[in-house]
Amino acid sequence: MLALGLLASPFSAAQEAAGMADKMMAVLGSAKESTEVLRAWSAYRAGSKAAVGEIFSLAQQGNATAQNFAGWMLDNGKGVKKDSAAAFNYFAASAKSYPLARYNVGVLYFFGRGVTKNEERAYGFFKEAATGAGVQQAQVRLALHALAKGDRDEAWKWANEASNRGNVIGFYLIGRMLFEKKSYKESYAWLMKAAQASEPNSPALLSKIYEQGLGADKNPIMAAAWWMIYTGKNKDKAGAGAVAAFNLEAAESREATAFANNWLAAHGDSQKVDYKSTIYEVFG
Repeated sequence: MLALGLLASPFSAAQEAAGMADKMMAVLGSAKESTEVLRAWSAYRAGSKAAVGEIFSLAQQGNATAQNFAGWMLDNGKGVKKDSAAAFNYFAASAKSYPLARYNVGVLYFFGRGVTKNEERAYGFFKEAATGAGVQQAQVRLALHALAKGDRDEAWKWANEASNRGNVIGFYLIGRMLFEKKSYKESYAWLMKAAQASEPNSPALLSKIYEQGLGADKNPIMAAAWWMIYTGKNKDKAGAGAVAAFNLEAAESREATAFANNWLAAHGDSQKVDYKSTIYEVFG
């Protein structure tokens, strides 16, 4: 004899099958919507004006990816008239399920573009975007915010996250914090990594390292050269006059100038990351 309860009810089995069918239909429907919006976005990027209407139609139907695309188009005036207030509404709707859109909500709050400025709310959204979508711009903003508050541990955490994605400001911030901790050799390595990627602030600290012999041999020629690189990168004509403070002989000055000019010629602009714009994809 079978104990009561061991036989599955035909009704529960049917309900379970129906539930699985519903889930499968939902997955297939989601995949179809994703394919449709990506196809429309690709067509828009290729110059199709009709694709704009398709993207907004999908956004109005609740497609989170399309809502983020629509918000980006409105905020940047791409394919439609610029309207950051409308963009905010699309981003806010998308952010409920789409982590990348949370960064965009944060940007609009941070600058007060299309919505009342609120930096604390912005940082909340940046944190969600940094953890949920790995947005390096958000990680850099969080690192700078933590530094401004004097929270070096939090700043290190976010700078490290950004540097892991190849962000040159992340390289610089780690080098700067190590310099402040007097871990000069480690600082030198990170600052050189940032400088190699054309980050514009790191040469000033490299100049100081060579001037004072911190983590590298004391070398006034290299100190002057890195200061020239710093002023050249930042177009700082006033700062360029400070080269005289290194007290170089004429031959040494020519050597420093040659090194700086060659470096500047070989290293162009740094990684292009726009910290004021909303985004439609994760950079890096």
